[in-house]
Amino acid sequence: MYFVSPGIIVKEKNNLNAMNSQIALPVSSYQCRIILVCLFLTIGFTSCRKSEKTGHNVGLKPWIDSLDRSSRTTGSRKAIAKLDSFMGTLRRKNIHDSILYFKFMKVLSHRDSTMTRAALAYTDSLLGLFGPEHIRRENPIDYSKALLLKGDDLLKQKEYYQAYRNYYKGKSFLTSVGEICECARYSSRIANISYKEENYYQAIEYWKHELEELAHCREPENFQLEFIEKQGSMRNIGIAYMLINEPGKALDYFKQAEQFITRNAARFPKEQNFIRFARIVILRNQAEAYALKGDNRQAEKLIKKCLEHDPTIEWSIDVERESRQILAQIYIDSHAYDKAQAQLDSLRRLPGTAGNAVAKGLYQTMQASIFYGQGNYQEAGKLFMANLEAERNANLERNAQSKNNVGHLLQQVQREHEMELAAEKDEREDLILKFSVLLTFAMAVIVYLIWRNTRKTIVNLRAVTKLNGVITQSNVALQDTVNALEESEVEKEKMLRIVAHDLRNPIAAMISGADVLFWDQPPNEEQAMLVNAIQQSGQLAFGLIGQILQSGPDKKKISKSEEDLAEIVQSCIDMLSYKGKEKRQTIYYDYEQAIVPVDREKIWRVFSNLLSNAVKFSPTESAINVNLKKNSNLTLLSVQDHGIGIPDDLKGHIFLSTNDARRVGTAGEQSFGIGLSICKQIVEAHGGKIWFESITGTGTTFFVELPD
Repeated sequence: MYFVSPGIIVKEKNNLNAMNSQIALPVSSYQCRIILVCLFLTIGFTSCRKSEKTGHNVGLKPWIDSLDRSSRTTGSRKAIAKLDSFMGTLRRKNIHDSILYFKFMKVLSHRDSTMTRAALAYTDSLLGLFGPEHIRRENPIDYSKALLLKGDDLLKQKEYYQAYRNYYKGKSFLTSVGEICECARYSSRIANISYKEENYYQAIEYWKHELEELAHCREPENFQLEFIEKQGSMRNIGIAYMLINEPGKALDYFKQAEQFITRNAARFPKEQNFIRFARIVILRNQAEAYALKGDNRQAEKLIKKCLEHDPTIEWSIDVERESRQILAQIYIDSHAYDKAQAQLDSLRRLPGTAGNAVAKGLYQTMQASIFYGQGNYQEAGKLFMANLEAERNANLERNAQSKNNVGHLLQQVQREHEMELAAEKDEREDLILKFSVLLTFAMAVIVYLIWRNTRKTIVNLRAVTKLNGVITQSNVALQDTVNALEESEVEKEKMLRIVAHDLRNPIAAMISGADVLFWDQPPNEEQAMLVNAIQQSGQLAFGLIGQILQSGPDKKKISKSEEDLAEIVQSCIDMLSYKGKEKRQTIYYDYEQAIVPVDREKIWRVFSNLLSNAVKFSPTESAINVNLKKNSNLTLLSVQDHGIGIPDDLKGHIFLSTNDARRVGTAGEQSFGIGLSICKQIVEAHGGKIWFESITGTGTTFFVELPD
């Protein structure tokens, strides 16, 4: 009979009648250790992590990995004590820490045969973590592993039906969340059980399923899934084919496993010890297949290669023991009894042979075959009779153990699962029916309320219609009033422009007359003061007239073109620099390149006005900061002064077209109070915004934002 663990096959066969046709291997200590390694790897430390969170403490996972390696020499109980001590130092433990803890405690207790009950308790504790539905959905892989481990525990307790229910539940959950890779664990479990019950055809089928599911795994660094599981499944299929006497197919799968190892060995440089061991196991399997096929020469050649293994490989003594057992059997089958005796003598000298009852029985059988082949029938008969009695007792014990039809139990579990789904469907349909009745009643109530409200609405609509008529008449009267006001405003503006235009010539004549008044002789101090006053008043009047004439059409006469705003601002600064020098002011300009579609002349007026105001209302020897910044699809200009600021009572009048907000500059400069109104019209005509921030006595910052 064969016992199977993921990736490693341990063969045990005590049928005396089959000794000359098949190679028999007992369960050895190194194979038991490999089983534990695979169990540890299987339950989560190198498994698929497609949907697992990484929320556990950063130091816990590598610490557990280190503890796992050291536990093989220090023992499980010391490792458990260290882990409990380490967990006590963690300040915050979350669900992922608890999952790692219970999984590793399961591994440690499983390694110690005296801790069987503790191993079962850790499985129950692990499964208990997944009570809430959202925990299961957030950690589907860990939940499925807990179900599989619970199934393993039930299987050991011979609770076969409940074990298969856990297996099936685990696979169904994985399938529902799309974790096909992790379904390989389920297929591997069923294949192993089928193999153990000597249902080799079904075992082969499920190992092939496992290979297909492993193809969905996407973790190239995961040694367990990408190497151990895959090559192990190929070898397991080959060994199962040997047991149904198809050595040709077995050799095909052993060849596939060998090629797989060759292709992927370089991917895992840290696992070369295991990989070298896997190559030796493949050679031994191939030797068995050739021996079963009758090609003892090739079998002998391969098994001798196994004996040339690297002594640094872990389990080297066990490898030598297994290889010499096969070689001794090959020599017996080839009637080379002296060579067989030499191998048997070497086996007996290997460490650990004396206490191995299984090996002792096998060696007695081999010795009997050698005696028989050498003609020592009396000694052969004694050994054969002793082993026949032992074989009979073993057969009675095996027959006493009930076997289970795995396929039948799985079908039963699947049928019950389908019945549960059907029951859930009936419950849903019943709930839907009740909801439909309730919805129908609610709809009837709603229809009644709609009908009643419709009647009220009709009455209200009539009243509203009548009221709308009154409001419409009022709106007509109001609109007439608004139109009249607009016409009055237009006439007022026209009149203002006519007056302003007509004033230009007299004012120009006044300024010209003042220039030539003292052409022939220089004026005295009093006369010069009067002339300067006339000229300044004239210039101010010209400025006011210009602003009046240009305040209206700005919004309508916008002609945009791509302009460099940085250059426009610089030209404004250059033009106003002489005023700044008069007041010993410093203008700081920081800009980013900004090409924006604008009306150059009008935007120049905006920037010039803002800079002029900053100079006008800033004290002597102060600084003015100008900043031009380019954002994604906007350009922002800011002009910051450290002047007198804007009082709160004037802030609401700054952008109005009246002169309520006009004030005198820090050096007595005059202001008309309508320049910012024109700026606002120009900026808004460009689709932009203008605003300010001001603190009285500290300064003012004006902002202009223009779209690209």
